[in-house]
Amino acid sequence: MRVATGSLGALSMTAALLLYGGLSVPAPPALRGVELSIGLLVLAAIGWKWPLAVASGHALRMPSGVGQSGLVQSDMRWMPVAIAAFTWLLWVPLLRGAALGWEAADILRDVVPLVFLFLPVLLVPALRSGGDRTVRALAGGLAMAGLLLALRWWRQADWGFGAIGRRAMADGGVYLLNAPSVLFAAVLLPALALSLVAVGGRIRYWVAAVPCAVGGALCLGALAGAVHRTALGLAVLSLALTALWWARRRPWLALPLLLGVGLLAVTGGDALVGAWQQAAEKTRLTGVNARWEEAAAVIDHAVATPWALLFGDGWGARIANPAVGGWRVSYTHTLASYSLLKTGLFGMVALGAYLAALVRPWCRLLATDPPLALAVVPPLLMALCLHTSFKYLDTGVILSLMLVAAERRKGLSAP
Repeated sequence: MRVATGSLGALSMTAALLLYGGLSVPAPPALRGVELSIGLLVLAAIGWKWPLAVASGHALRMPSGVGQSGLVQSDMRWMPVAIAAFTWLLWVPLLRGAALGWEAADILRDVVPLVFLFLPVLLVPALRSGGDRTVRALAGGLAMAGLLLALRWWRQADWGFGAIGRRAMADGGVYLLNAPSVLFAAVLLPALALSLVAVGGRIRYWVAAVPCAVGGALCLGALAGAVHRTALGLAVLSLALTALWWARRRPWLALPLLLGVGLLAVTGGDALVGAWQQAAEKTRLTGVNARWEEAAAVIDHAVATPWALLFGDGWGARIANPAVGGWRVSYTHTLASYSLLKTGLFGMVALGAYLAALVRPWCRLLATDPPLALAVVPPLLMALCLHTSFKYLDTGVILSLMLVAAERRKGLSAP
């Protein structure tokens, strides 16, 4: 019964991700029918009793690792820390924002991303009983969502594949390529293709590797075309480490890998060199996109009063942000500055404790399934350190995938 519940939850999440990739956007400006459907599918996967227990703090009275399955697991030690952090970050900044009179719409725009960031607290207990099929459903759903978003961007760019390395193509008004699932797919799909070839022995594995490689190339090409320099660099590094890991396990792979790199250099050398030059030029012109000025503005605001320093200005707070021309906006471009502005030092400690608790499960995943562990790193690094994508649904799903997969023994390294 528990296995069936976990499988149904994974199916519901997969449907939500496909809707997200095919019809929604990373940061929707309003709640439309598509976003409402995605929310209902996520709620169907999670249930309602456990979220109420978490939001009320009642879940803290349960033993470590107890979720909807009613089981206690030693590999869920991150859960009590996550619940405590979520409870603090939900209620204290919410009450602070309400006391300061911020608009309800702005408060909601901050609370929803908080739920996304802490989605593992709600989702993992519901899905962990599904086993390996849950891991593959989540990974497949994320990869398909990323690929669909990339294809929508290519359609928006008039399928201008020849422009890669020649001119920088526009991100577009809804910034489809900022979704962490695009970067995840850019790493996972080529890594999966390599894994399928490395396992070998069956024709269907080799046949399945082809669409995976093509899908990964489309995502990587989109990131290169729009000159997403950091994301592209992290993707290439992750894939290089995955290739080295497989070459060590399957020495015969070294020759095909070298031939593949050589073929890529011959056929796409001009595009590769052009993309590198565009990334260097963008770095020269924009640097770090005024992130330091933005951080300085947040720090100056926070140290103005002890209350703002310790507790932040609460959910819904706005700031004159130099990164967007001094306009008063409700966001910053990094999780650290956003957290300091909204939740203060106490909130940053709670958030830091939550993220630190997730390091051990990632290390366990790295030991059991290095390709998957390496695939989640680029989107999570971008979201948690460098970009506003910490506010997007797919960041929480990637974290949930990492935690569920850390309990399994099969993945990309054993198709």
